[in-house]
Amino acid sequence: MKKINKLFFILTLTITAFSGCRKYLDINADPASPQNPNLASLLPPVTGVISRGMVLQGVSMSQYTQNFNHTTASENYDAHGGNAGGSGGNQLWRDFYTVQGTAINLIIKKGILDEQWDYVGAAIALRAWGLQTTTDVFGEMPYRQAWEPNRVYFEYDNQEYIYEAVDSLCRKALEYLNRTDGNVSQAAMARGDQVYQGNRSKWIKFIYGIMARNWHRLSNKGAYNPDSVMAYVDKSFASNADNFMVVHTATRNDDSNPLGPARDNFALRRQSKFIVQLLDGTIFIGNSAPSSRDPRLSRMLSASPDTTTTNNNMLTLNGGYRYMLPGAGYSIGSAGSIEFRRAPSTPWGDSAITNPGLNNFSARLGKYLFQNSASFPVMTYFELQFIKAEAALRKQAGSALAHTAYINGITAHFDFVNTMNTSANGVTQISVANRNSYLMSAAVKQTPVELKLTDIMLQKYIGDFGWNFVECWSDMRRYHYYDLDPQTDLPVYKGFNVVTLFSANNLGPKLANRYRPTNFSEFDWNLDELRKIGATNADYHTYEMWFSKP
Repeated sequence: MKKINKLFFILTLTITAFSGCRKYLDINADPASPQNPNLASLLPPVTGVISRGMVLQGVSMSQYTQNFNHTTASENYDAHGGNAGGSGGNQLWRDFYTVQGTAINLIIKKGILDEQWDYVGAAIALRAWGLQTTTDVFGEMPYRQAWEPNRVYFEYDNQEYIYEAVDSLCRKALEYLNRTDGNVSQAAMARGDQVYQGNRSKWIKFIYGIMARNWHRLSNKGAYNPDSVMAYVDKSFASNADNFMVVHTATRNDDSNPLGPARDNFALRRQSKFIVQLLDGTIFIGNSAPSSRDPRLSRMLSASPDTTTTNNNMLTLNGGYRYMLPGAGYSIGSAGSIEFRRAPSTPWGDSAITNPGLNNFSARLGKYLFQNSASFPVMTYFELQFIKAEAALRKQAGSALAHTAYINGITAHFDFVNTMNTSANGVTQISVANRNSYLMSAAVKQTPVELKLTDIMLQKYIGDFGWNFVECWSDMRRYHYYDLDPQTDLPVYKGFNVVTLFSANNLGPKLANRYRPTNFSEFDWNLDELRKIGATNADYHTYEMWFSKP
């Protein structure tokens, strides 16, 4: 990808957004409020809000990718409908521009003035992450004019420009984080850094992870460079110890994991057929016999009440790991009925047909990621290993490098599942013997020659399940949901199927590719710009992204 040299303009705009209009500096003009906030007080809200934005955006996005499906029949997102008029599905947009936006601008401005280059570098890294994530959800968006004072209308930049801006922001963040002069201090930064406790080397690894995502998105383009992608991965996370995790203490709503039962964000969603059959052996091995099951199945997903019963002498489906089909919905039935015992459970625990802990912030209910106090992953080592595996395989079929990264990714995800479940009630750890047995099974390709794109992408899908919503959806859009694996002539995402598809104004069935910008600002104030990019059209949410085009 071509590197742009416009970052000086971007950073200058960031700073002048404060100096050019006094109201931006006077937000704390109340004598009871601090006039000169400490950077340690500004950074935690910027990182802490990430989990909320990712989860609230992911509630509907996870239906596009079939992590989950809705309990209501013919539900809009199950059928790849869009957020009409920009209503709903816009949390990341609002967080990027309002919640994170001005705070990051202030950290950059104050950090430069105080020569706290580590804070500046971290803030620019978070701006790069936010820009990458937001454009991957919404496509075209304002950037060059964003946060410019005294402006009501904002021109939209195309996604190619934004991708180049992400790359430039990452490089500028690296410059600041590599500086040791001025007032750089791990102790001082640790007071505000709840993710890496002021460890600049880990922030640098995070930035290289952003660059790996940024460059790897362009896998369909002629300029795609797998060597660059692999180089960025190698400079990024070395193990799960480097994972970017947002910590939750779960004492109240604002510091509780948005995936947990207390927040109730997934009350109407249930695990899909696709994720169940990836873990129960159906897709990888061809059957769901107990010997074919992935040990992660019982640690990541929830069993229904029929796990240990036969329901009037009828064999249970996969030992009780029920699922939802897109657009089908279900009737829960009365307690104790066959329908009730067969109902798919919530993600918060086995046999949890309804939420077991709404507004209960003290109980450590749930399993895997779906616990009130569970940390929320933003980027992980195993995700990056799967990126490396795909890049290596795209460079050369039968690559030993690809196979090693693929095995690293699976193994690291097993370790991640165990770590996440250390605080879960009644969830046992996956033993090394069970993990190794799975690694030697038919579900895992044993040699580089056997390894195909499908194997990598489906294992990555398992790793991304329940948290990495934007990355998962971006992968599916890169493969246009149903693209074929050139080595097998079968769909890369074999087993994935959308039952019903969005259709409006006789435009024909189409798959979702983007969200509309928020009506909070854009549909109310910036309608002319939306018309220019087609965002007022009924099928705008199905427009293909620039990153997934050749």
